[in-house]
Amino acid sequence: MTDLEKIAYAKSFLDKLASGIDPTTDALIPEGDVAAKSRVVGCYTYVSEVLAKLINSPATIKDLYRVQGRTVTSDVLSRVVCSQFPVSIQEFARRIDAALGSTDKFTAHDLNPWLMHNGYIEKLIDYRDKSTKRPTQKGIDIGIIVQQTTTTTGRVVSSVRLNLFAQQFIRDHLSEIVAFSQRPPKLADQLPQITFSLTRAQLNAYVPTEMPLSISQVASAISTLNPQSKTGLKAGDLADWLMHLGLLRTVEHGGKNYKLPTDAGKQLGILVETRRGPNGDYYIALYNTDAQRFIIDNIHGLIKVY
Repeated sequence: MTDLEKIAYAKSFLDKLASGIDPTTDALIPEGDVAAKSRVVGCYTYVSEVLAKLINSPATIKDLYRVQGRTVTSDVLSRVVCSQFPVSIQEFARRIDAALGSTDKFTAHDLNPWLMHNGYIEKLIDYRDKSTKRPTQKGIDIGIIVQQTTTTTGRVVSSVRLNLFAQQFIRDHLSEIVAFSQRPPKLADQLPQITFSLTRAQLNAYVPTEMPLSISQVASAISTLNPQSKTGLKAGDLADWLMHLGLLRTVEHGGKNYKLPTDAGKQLGILVETRRGPNGDYYIALYNTDAQRFIIDNIHGLIKVY
């Protein structure tokens, strides 16, 4: 018996009680019985009306069984529907939400930030000066594609879609995605507001150096890619962004604070070097070829790339 059938069955009992009939025997309920009192009958009628609304709106029934919070279990993962036919990010987010069954609904607004944060999609400015999302090469490699359709007016529309492999990849990383979506909401607001921007062609002109560079040198090299910019990219903004990504952390030593790599930053290619200055030794973070390439491949998360 389905949930809808169970509710309809319960409603039939209440309707009989409201009519003065014992639903277990179909006999009339004797006068004076507590079940026949007007206030009790009114309760039967009210609850029956509520159940009628549920029966007429089956989607509402699902909400009755939603749980608090978002918990990813093997059972949840088994319920995420992956299809051979490519689907939109919005549609796949709805499938994830159905599998999670949480009162805190999961939407594309939870999925897109993770995809952008990890470099699978990026925001671009199209010819109409409007923001649009497109897969990066990293995203294409996991199965994020662009499909073109023609409207009834003849206009060609490009849309981001997830093929089967992309759907499975996202499902397999759902625990990480849910954790990312539940990060403090103000974290993104802590990112610096940058006016400096680059075209895709300018960005592609960057050539990582064999010699490790300081963050000031990296910022300066990126700034020279757009000689028309009046602002350039500030080393402090670049460092704040890398801290936001968990690649740098503040370390206090000798009464001074240094922004040095975390374990993730070291694995990426951010080095630490000790140097001697007029006031003694100090630390500096240096970015090797791999670290520079990471910054270039993901800089769209900090500045506008069009």
